[in-house]
Amino acid sequence: MNDKPLLIGRLAKLSGVKPDTIRFYERSGLLPKPSRTASGYRVYDAVALNQMRFIRKAQSLGFSLDEIRRIMSLRGQGRETCRRVIAIAEATLAETEAKLKDLQQFRDALAHHLALWKQNSKSKARAEFCRLIESTPLASKRS
Repeated sequence: MNDKPLLIGRLAKLSGVKPDTIRFYERSGLLPKPSRTASGYRVYDAVALNQMRFIRKAQSLGFSLDEIRRIMSLRGQGRETCRRVIAIAEATLAETEAKLKDLQQFRDALAHHLALWKQNSKSKARAEFCRLIESTPLASKRS
C-alpha cells in the first residue's frame, strides 16, 4: 500500500468484499468509523485493511460476526485473550462437528431411501419420501 488515501472501493478490492460490506461492518462496530475527506469520502488506513483481512479470515474459519467482534474486543489483553479465543474456537469446532454429523446422517438416510425408492413403485416411493421428510432432523435446527 502506498501513501495514497485508501478509499472504500480500494479497501473493498484489497480485502475481497463489496463496499456495502465495509459499511455494514462499520455500522456493526467491527470497523471503526473512518476519517473523511472534505468532500465526505471515507478514508481508511492500513489498520482498517488488516482488520478487514482478519474478519474475512476468521469468517472463512467458521467464526460468526458476533464471535469475531468478541475476539477483536479481547485483543491486547494478554494470556486471557488467548484462553478466550481458544474457548470460542473450541465451541465453534464442536458446533461444526455436530452439524457435520447431522449432515452425514441425513446423507446416509437419503442414500438409503433413494436406493429403496429406485426399487419400489412410484406411489410407494412418494409415501417413503414423505416419511423421510417427517422423521429426519434438519442440521439447521442447531443454528
